[in-house]
Amino acid sequence: MDRPEHVDRPERADRPERVDRPEHADYPDQEPGDRASDKKPPVEEPAEPLDADEVLRQLRGLFGNDPVSFSKGPFSTGDMRVAGQNATGHGAMAIGTMNVGTVRDGRSARIWIETLKEGTVRELSDAYASTSSDQQLHRRLGQQHLVCLSGPPASGRFTSARLAAARRHGLAKVCLLGGVKQPGDLLASDVTIPGGYGYVLRLDDAGVRAVDGSTLVGLANRAEHQDMTIVLVGDFSRRRNELAGYLVEHRPAAAAAVFGAQLRSALSSRCVGEGNDCDGECLNRYVEECTTHPELHAYLASEPRPEDLAPLVEDIASQVPRGASLRERLARLLPRHQREWAAQILEVEETVEGWSAEQVRAFRVSCAVLAGRPVAEIRQAAWALIEQVTPAPVTAPASTPAPVTGAETGGGPPVGGTRIRGAVLDNLLGVALRRAVQVKDGWTAGGTRIAFQPSNEQLRSVLLEVAWTDWWLPEQLLDWLAGLARAEVPETRQLAAAALGWSAGRDVGAALATVGGLAAEPRAAVRQAAAVAVVAMAVQPALGHRVRAELDKWAGGAAPHLRDTVARAYELGLARLWPDAALVHLWWVAQVRTQRWHNSVVRGLVEVHVGGQPGLLLTTLVDWTRSDVPEARLHAARTLRVLAERWAPPPREHWPELLSLAGQDVVGMADLATLWATALSLPETAYRSWRTLGWWLSGADGQPEVAGRCLDLLRLVITGRPPLRHRLDHQLHHVWRPLMPRNSLLDDVRRLIDEEQR
Repeated sequence: MDRPEHVDRPERADRPERVDRPEHADYPDQEPGDRASDKKPPVEEPAEPLDADEVLRQLRGLFGNDPVSFSKGPFSTGDMRVAGQNATGHGAMAIGTMNVGTVRDGRSARIWIETLKEGTVRELSDAYASTSSDQQLHRRLGQQHLVCLSGPPASGRFTSARLAAARRHGLAKVCLLGGVKQPGDLLASDVTIPGGYGYVLRLDDAGVRAVDGSTLVGLANRAEHQDMTIVLVGDFSRRRNELAGYLVEHRPAAAAAVFGAQLRSALSSRCVGEGNDCDGECLNRYVEECTTHPELHAYLASEPRPEDLAPLVEDIASQVPRGASLRERLARLLPRHQREWAAQILEVEETVEGWSAEQVRAFRVSCAVLAGRPVAEIRQAAWALIEQVTPAPVTAPASTPAPVTGAETGGGPPVGGTRIRGAVLDNLLGVALRRAVQVKDGWTAGGTRIAFQPSNEQLRSVLLEVAWTDWWLPEQLLDWLAGLARAEVPETRQLAAAALGWSAGRDVGAALATVGGLAAEPRAAVRQAAAVAVVAMAVQPALGHRVRAELDKWAGGAAPHLRDTVARAYELGLARLWPDAALVHLWWVAQVRTQRWHNSVVRGLVEVHVGGQPGLLLTTLVDWTRSDVPEARLHAARTLRVLAERWAPPPREHWPELLSLAGQDVVGMADLATLWATALSLPETAYRSWRTLGWWLSGADGQPEVAGRCLDLLRLVITGRPPLRHRLDHQLHHVWRPLMPRNSLLDDVRRLIDEEQR
């Protein structure tokens, strides 16, 4: 758990010394002289530290929305490819919309020129959402005759370049250059390009690499001499420094602006008013109604690619739905496109570089489960899935001949270590999946990684849905995911566990049985993965009752590993979703003696506080301090000590968070004093609790309001508790005074002790 750092105030020359902040020791407390803590059970393999915020973030990636409710979320649509940022169909490239010509005969006769018709360019302009880079591009073309427009594919760079040429030369003088293998071909003596036009040349990666200084200078001189402009369109990001004098970075418009421009263009010739009288503003009102619709707004906020917007605009423009009809149509349209996209990804018919169709399909499903992980891990997971569904021995893909350990695959056979990259990786992903993911090439640890684009995260769960219903038996997928949840790599375990939790929405009984097997294992890391799966189940509202009933059995049963898994689930975010259930279940788990040497109960209780229930938590912990169960009192004291190290957010950062909440009547001062008294008294927590209290007093010196609250708290702590008053007196004389000789607040503490002694 992250604890906010205390921000020191600027020191004055007469400033009293401060005590050091208590060290951040991991739970459980290791107090000097604590004999009970020395009698530990056999040491088990520890799990990797995992934060609740990180778990919930990963679940958002899989489920596609806020973890409190995944009933809806952003979707990306279809697989229709449309040229340009704001095109509404393929009309801009259809036969008859352009004039085609070629250069004169010669060795460069392969080069051809397309002159776009004026109507075609006007249609592009009408459906175009301007960007912040348009003015820069227009200004640069007015100053020089050659510009390199840089941007990623499908970002609208090509449309932007064509319209820039139209603004410079007119709607009827926009030309496309084709058949150019490298820009230097345009400098050949037998190449004739008419002057007075604006030319756009789209370059692939090879063409971009072929651009050099002499070519640019030659083309620029030729363009200036013939009074024409040339815009080279490509991804020049890796050559930004070399081409600085010619480069303009394309900045795409927001998806909402693109959608609005496309829809306004598609409906420009129609009246979409609801009444008979049209005031001319009906189109603007309808576009605003669509773009502000909650589901569509969430989808557009995920910044889908422009080409994905075209089918959505076409469908809405054909029906012009409103209100409930629009909501119903979007509910059908967005998931349908997503499902069709996923089905296309998994419909593998051809082999790829020695991989069978089934192996390629397994690789693509593994990408959905292990999004963000290195290609090597995804490959091993795919091989494990093949072994799961194919009992007989199979041959490893030709691209992976060298054997490595198969521990990470959940028990599958060894898989090779040859790097998969470039064209081979693109073929394994396929066109449909490649446009949804980001391939992060690098030579750092782990190598090439595959991650889904933020706007397409929802596709992960849809791919799992298609795999579940169309390609593999549920028990095969569950066994495969359970094997991955036992992997040695922590990130692999967590991602597989999240997918296991997702599967509960399809078969909750089978998923709970699988997770139950993981929860009963002796490896703490595997139990942690089971806890992540439980959280993934709980974020699906329809499963709440069934999952709660299962946790009742685990927490109230006799199996210590199942109880520990329950505590881990609340530690990893479940306490934020179910604070009331957390306090009940953690009470049962806390009574198990083995939990004295584990962290999860305290961290789960702290998550109740983080989730916004500090008052409920402190009231419950006070009840724990009065229990006859020593472990319950110990966990209450440990929780107080951890919470005491948290400081309030600005502008009250000079306040201990608990003290600030007490001052706002969010928590009771009497409850806070009871917990402090317990933490200061128990041998297992006293040492660090006294240090933390000294830290409070150090920070309160010079802050009259905070100091007053600290004294009020101390008065409640020692009233009626002579042993604590004596210990406070000892701490004041032998610890705090030597450390903080000029702390004026300690004089008030001295007077408080003297008052209580009378």
